[in-house]
Amino acid sequence: MHAIKLTLLFSLICLVGFAQKKKYDIMKPPVEPPSRADYAVLEKRMACIHRNTYSLGERLKFFPFNQYKKVMLISFELPEPSAEINIAGKTQPKNHNEKEFTLALLAKKQKLDQTRIKENRILSALEIDKLTDILYNFGYKSTKSYKGLLIGDDGYSCYNPRNAIVFLDEKGLIAEYIEICFECHRREDSSEKIKTGEFCTEKYDLIRKYFYTVGIKYGTGKNVH
Repeated sequence: MHAIKLTLLFSLICLVGFAQKKKYDIMKPPVEPPSRADYAVLEKRMACIHRNTYSLGERLKFFPFNQYKKVMLISFELPEPSAEINIAGKTQPKNHNEKEFTLALLAKKQKLDQTRIKENRILSALEIDKLTDILYNFGYKSTKSYKGLLIGDDGYSCYNPRNAIVFLDEKGLIAEYIEICFECHRREDSSEKIKTGEFCTEKYDLIRKYFYTVGIKYGTGKNVH
């Protein structure tokens, strides 16, 4: 009998608590979507600003620059779906997708297939200095939240990569890479360990112009937005 009374009392407490929660939920004002003014504030915070946060020595401690000294910039043209491609020494059937091609081209622990690359450039020490400066010393003007909103940009829904930053090991094999689609403002990294810095609004354009300056023209021209 005592157990029954306790059960009834507990049930009554739960009902009262549920009723109060329902009342509180009804009284809460509806969540309003961010206004244009809110987005304008966030966009200003997403803009790039250059800070001398990291010296060259500090920048070279970020992975994968701390592991691989040979850094190459490349451009490549995606094949027509009707073309045959070679993956791991085997000819693949036609009507492949673009992802299969780039995975085959940038397969780790393999040599780059020069026949499928349009342009390539091994970076000098001074050029690596400039690249790491863009990656790590350009960042958001502010990362603070605004009215509970945080900055973020996943790029466009498209993805047609034509360029990559490739890290080669001492044997000249692909160790890591950062595949980039400048047109869609998106990228794919070969490892979660890769540090690329903050991709503020102008970061893709800064890297694109850098590629173009060192001689990688395909995928980085003025027609790419």
